[in-house]
Amino acid sequence: MMQLLLPLGLLGFLGVLALIIIYIIRPNYQTRHINSTHIWKLSLNYKKKRLPTSKLRNVLLFLCQVLILTAITMILTQPAIVYQSAGDENELIAIIDSSMSMYTETAEGSRFNRAIDMVVADCKDSKIIEAGGCVSVIIADESPFYFRSRVSPAGAIAALTELKESGEEYRCSYGTSDLDAAMRLSEETLAVNPYAKIRVYTDKSYQYTPESITVVPVRGQNEWNAAILDAHADLDDGFYQLTVELACYGADREVELNVQVHGANAIDATTGGRELPIEPFSVMCDGDRTKTVIFRYFRSDSGDDMQDTQDVLYCRLDEAQRFYTFRSIEVYVEEDDSLKVDNSFYLYGGLKEVVKVQYSSGHENQVGVNPFVYGVLPVMQRAFADRWDIQVTEVQQGWRPATEGFDVYIFEHYMPESLPVDGVTILLDPLGSPVGSDIMAMRENPLGRMVSLKAEMPEHPLMQNVLASEIQISNYVEIGYSDDYDVLMTCNNAPVFLARNDKDVKTAIMCFSIHNSNLALQPVEWVPLWYNLFDYFLPSTVVGTCFNVNENVTIHGRGPSVMLSSEQGIFEPFEFLEEELPCMYSFDTPGTYNFDVTTYYGNRAQDKIFVRAPAAESNINVVEEALADPFAEQEIINLYDDLLVWFAAVLVALLFAEWALHSREKS
Repeated sequence: MMQLLLPLGLLGFLGVLALIIIYIIRPNYQTRHINSTHIWKLSLNYKKKRLPTSKLRNVLLFLCQVLILTAITMILTQPAIVYQSAGDENELIAIIDSSMSMYTETAEGSRFNRAIDMVVADCKDSKIIEAGGCVSVIIADESPFYFRSRVSPAGAIAALTELKESGEEYRCSYGTSDLDAAMRLSEETLAVNPYAKIRVYTDKSYQYTPESITVVPVRGQNEWNAAILDAHADLDDGFYQLTVELACYGADREVELNVQVHGANAIDATTGGRELPIEPFSVMCDGDRTKTVIFRYFRSDSGDDMQDTQDVLYCRLDEAQRFYTFRSIEVYVEEDDSLKVDNSFYLYGGLKEVVKVQYSSGHENQVGVNPFVYGVLPVMQRAFADRWDIQVTEVQQGWRPATEGFDVYIFEHYMPESLPVDGVTILLDPLGSPVGSDIMAMRENPLGRMVSLKAEMPEHPLMQNVLASEIQISNYVEIGYSDDYDVLMTCNNAPVFLARNDKDVKTAIMCFSIHNSNLALQPVEWVPLWYNLFDYFLPSTVVGTCFNVNENVTIHGRGPSVMLSSEQGIFEPFEFLEEELPCMYSFDTPGTYNFDVTTYYGNRAQDKIFVRAPAAESNINVVEEALADPFAEQEIINLYDDLLVWFAAVLVALLFAEWALHSREKS
């Protein structure tokens, strides 16, 4: 629309008013002295004329003068046609989805490579190149990053071509992309150019997409995926029951589920066991629904045989297929689908590490074991059943307690002559000073009443979920100790609970008897205390056997170093040194990984874990709700087309017309 950039110029219309006033007040006649003959001749000429041209000419002259003043006034106001523009859009922000589902491939290549090709094609857009624009490329994985930031189209094309050909440093991830975080990251570029175009190259569909974003689909035709989504083995009546979840996305197919049990009924990691194949089990997968298959043995006399449902199926094992231990279980489907990484699943942990515990107790007023100490050990067996096979040996009366060959030694009241040479030693009510313990038991100190304890190091791992003020004692053994011990609880400033966790000495000392305390009535403090003792002194190298891609795994030290290797050969084996442990480590590729350690006592231990692909990424046709809208502070820009030339042309034409009318008047 037309706007007047200098509205004050409209004051020029006062000239039109002045012109009208001039025409009103000027005289309509002039006094001339002429002879009579001339008058008669003119009168004769006027009579011969049929049209009063003089009046018409006067009207035209007046109109021309008014229009001339109007044109001059319009020129003074600087007229222009104003229209709005969204700014310069010669910049592209390309966001490439790097989630695991982008590995889905057909004969044309993977979705990730297709996305790269599409970005390269968009970089060749003549509008961007001719306008001297630039390109930013964001790789959207779990932590999106700028692959290239505001480079020339040619630079972006070269980098993307190299990415597609090598793909080692910034290859497609096996995790789940955070496209919302990628949108937030793009705001760094939008802060420089808020009018940059955003294009998202992804295999996901969205119910809602902001107007400022263009979603470029990269899915191919005839893509489908059969996937093992999850698997776990649970003990049921002394034997394992296997549960597998699978699905088929993009097609309705009958899938054969294969299970191979390795080291079935093995005694330990190296002894016994056999290969236990199970016949392939056919599952009709349709409607993108998850199917659950349970491999289980049903006794004929139990009457608990379960019936199949639409989504839960039972594979009934015979008696020869039962197993109570295993080294590993391989679950897989042999399908020529479009995504191979989720076609197999491995289970470990079927052989628990054996933890041998020796319990020795003796007191002149006690007959047999202390039920409050011996009774807490079965609780620990159940609490750590997924990690260890805790085997308890009770030292009978007349036996001499062993000082080697066990992982945990519990001595109550009477102490051994010397500290055990291996394992963890727990001394309860120490009525002696074992050689190597660096303590000196002095005397018993009766308090005459129940006194509450005080926590000296409440943040220590052994004090987690233990409230010292809730523990009361009436008697304790006064001891001397070396500086290597941490004093965790005191009574009247005297140490009553100490711990030492060195390479060669791992000892906890409770300087009072449970008979002289309220712990028998305080299982809330007693049980967590023992749980902490086992968990602190006997850390597993890793807790758990199955983790997700990019999930943090805590690695504990049990020896001078921990060797990490990959069964798929993804990387060369390397060591974590003891000064680095404990530490966190994450795996970015699905597969099996081994942790090998030689403990401080010379025992070798190996832990296997399986890193799984995200189950949600197996759905290659997922539809998300909405895509985040990045913030961009855009300003509408006004553009102007100047009209001065056109009004000047009109002015010149009017001036010429006025001159022509004046010349006619004089003639």
